[in-house]
Amino acid sequence: MELLDAYQTKTKSQMETQHEREQQKLEQKVSIRRAHLEQKIEEELAALQKERTEKIKHLLERQDREISAFDSESRSLGFGSLGSMDFPKEDNR
Repeated sequence: MELLDAYQTKTKSQMETQHEREQQKLEQKVSIRRAHLEQKIEEELAALQKERTEKIKHLLERQDREISAFDSESRSLGFGSLGSMDFPKEDNR
């Protein structure tokens, strides 16, 4: 009986050791995978931010061109700067 108990204790200890090793390996794999995913997320966020910045820059340049074209066309049609004209202010009474 003592021999059986010793065998069972030894087997149990070996299984626990094996379980701990496997758990450590899995935790290491998870840690590596998490770090990889976090790095990938950071890279994608940086790429999206760069794309957003470029798009905004492009839109602002387009807006400047359209405003310049509008101003040129307005001047060619005889419209001056409307901002400098004094318009009577309406009373909303």
